[in-house]
Amino acid sequence: MKKLDYRNIERDPARCGGQPTVAGTRIRVATILTAYRQGMTVEELVQQYPTLRPADVHDALAYAYDHIVEIEADLADDVEETVKAKLADGRLSN
Repeated sequence: MKKLDYRNIERDPARCGGQPTVAGTRIRVATILTAYRQGMTVEELVQQYPTLRPADVHDALAYAYDHIVEIEADLADDVEETVKAKLADGRLSN
């Protein structure tokens, strides 16, 4: 498992398809960014995900904004049409 420059963010190929997550959890950086964009505060995110600390949320947001192209691609992969297109083209494995 590779530790990233953001102390509370990691990538584990065995967790969440290798997408960046908060260390030791299955909470994706993309999930935190989406909730934040929808108006949730750091405090609300910590309440929603009790395993998170405010520092985890801040690190996730810092990572997201420093790697926005990557995170936007992760979010696009979540979109139903993208998944359906990959299935139709045979590009989705598992």
